Amino acid sequence: NPSRLLAQSYHAQSRANLPEAVRFTRAATVQSPHFGFAWARLAELEFGFGRTKAADAALAKALALAPRHAPAHTVKGYVLAAQPQTAAALVEFEQAIALDAALANAWLGRGLCRLHQGHTRAGREDLLVAAALEPNRAVLRSYLGKAFQEAGDPARAAKELHLAQRLDPADPTAWLYAALLNQERHH
Repeated sequence: NPSRLLAQSYHAQSRANLPEAVRFTRAATVQSPHFGFAWARLAELEFGFGRTKAADAALAKALALAPRHAPAHTVKGYVLAAQPQTAAALVEFEQAIALDAALANAWLGRGLCRLHQGHTRAGREDLLVAAALEPNRAVLRSYLGKAFQEAGDPARAAKELHLAQRLDPADPTAWLYAALLNQERHH
């Protein structure tokens, strides 16, 4: 069953076994080649390994099969942002948000693109939405803390980074941003 294979993929990822997660996901696409969600999941994993061409190919299949699948548009946004095609990435993130306004990764992506373009207030607002949608995700708190730091609000930055460190002490993102904040504040 392809849904079961995808569940096994997420379970493997939760145990930090990404090669096994890819193997289960590929098996789902072989077992059910018209399952757009499986192709979107494969694109996400391929992109995580830096295999952009493979991610693009999987995304093309995912979006052809499921053009209204918001996570696929989100992954496409990240792929485009990495190229860097920020304007095209923004279009994908906005499409994802239009399809599913509760998708924190789409808000995160749009916020990062806006920050990259120099739209700091709009970017920070998107990061606030992402963190509100998934308040216990450390990486969202880390990026929000970094945005507050760049806005010249070290107190709010420190609060978000401390929260991110508590939520996931193993994620180095918050620790790095906190160190940069402390360096900036001469601590």
